[in-house]
Amino acid sequence: MIRSIFLFITVLAVSGCTLFQPQVRPDAPIDLPEHYSLYSADEPGPGRWWEAFGSDELNRLVDTALAGNFDVRTAWAKLRQADAVLRQAGADLLPTLDADAGAEKSWTQTKTDSSSRTHTDSKTFSAGLSAAYELDLWGRLGSLRESEALEYEAVREDLDAAAVTVSAEVVTAWIDILSLRRQIDILNEQIDLNQRMLNLQVLRFANGQSDALEVAQQKEALAAAKANLPPLKLDEQIQRHALAVLLGLASSKDLPVSQSTLPELITLPAAGVPADILAARPDVRAAGLRLKSADWQVSAARADRLPSLTLSADAVFSSDSLDLLFSNWVATLAASITGPIFDGGYRAAEVDKTRAEAEEALTGYAQTVAEAIQEVEDSLATETRQAEYITLLEEELEASRTSMKASRLQYLNGQANYLDYLSAWTSVQSLERQLVDEKATRIKNRVTLYRTLGGDWTRNLAGDA
Repeated sequence: MIRSIFLFITVLAVSGCTLFQPQVRPDAPIDLPEHYSLYSADEPGPGRWWEAFGSDELNRLVDTALAGNFDVRTAWAKLRQADAVLRQAGADLLPTLDADAGAEKSWTQTKTDSSSRTHTDSKTFSAGLSAAYELDLWGRLGSLRESEALEYEAVREDLDAAAVTVSAEVVTAWIDILSLRRQIDILNEQIDLNQRMLNLQVLRFANGQSDALEVAQQKEALAAAKANLPPLKLDEQIQRHALAVLLGLASSKDLPVSQSTLPELITLPAAGVPADILAARPDVRAAGLRLKSADWQVSAARADRLPSLTLSADAVFSSDSLDLLFSNWVATLAASITGPIFDGGYRAAEVDKTRAEAEEALTGYAQTVAEAIQEVEDSLATETRQAEYITLLEEELEASRTSMKASRLQYLNGQANYLDYLSAWTSVQSLERQLVDEKATRIKNRVTLYRTLGGDWTRNLAGDA
């Protein structure tokens, strides 16, 4: 009879983990398009894609950020927390063993009559062991551990997502700084040229070849060019401060950024198909893992509505002499079954709650996938339109330079006034700075495209976890 009961318990313990398996869900939480609307694939870029810029300076900045960025360091701390919670969930599947020990000394006085007293004293030493083990008959504890294991993996994906975001933000800030420096250099050249033109106009005025209006107009052009300088310098300082924070620094004083020219555009990455997002994006992977974790929570809540079986064993040792402590003992072995009879619907409500949380996780997963595809589509669309815009802007700049040369020739020949020439020249100066800014925008969008496509290069991240 005892053997039959033991065999029954063993079968339940083995099969319990599969009794409330989570529901099987499709690979994708929403219908995915077969391909992106805009794309012509080039060769895929490297895993650490920013190295394609060929800048040792940039490589050092990104490596510094991946080690010292506040978000990345926070993600490592959260990963350590998740690891501890996972180990706790695993510990619930194992027996517990506690030990206790004590010593007691007592004194007793007994008075028998007015002149007689009796004194006695005693010593007692005790020790004990207590063990308990809950058999996971229905897979509740196993489901909770599986849920925490998936949550741990999701937190690791959060770390990878933080690294992907931080690396892209560092590269973007670096490009912004280089773009602003290039615009400042161009503006300084333009200010210098405007100053020389003013000196020429003053000389022409002194020789009667120009009037006061033309001198005033050139002074206005010089002042306008100088007025554009402080905002650009301010923007550069702000970007340096932002980059310092990305690196985990409090000051940009010693920020190692010496380059002043924009890098070449790196290779267009191979985007693949939208379904690749499910495996390539760490934030998408994290959302999918959290959905699975929520499903295992449902399994645990369902199993919690059934009785639980706990085995316990106790051994107590006691003696009034320390050397005889382990000669006197009492051992107890027990089994107890606990099950809900009436809980006011608490456990049923818990099942409903965890199912609703799983549906929330499913919606969040679907939204994450949809937004990831949108980001890729936006970046691909920007790739095409920004390239077209830069081409047209270059054509506009070329036409503006031609117009400026013609205006200058007509002015020198007395066929046009100085304001026409000055307007054409101001337009050229503005377009030169704008073109630098738009080229930087295109490079930054290429960076965004790499970020939106994700990748698995973060698997090699090292930290304190």
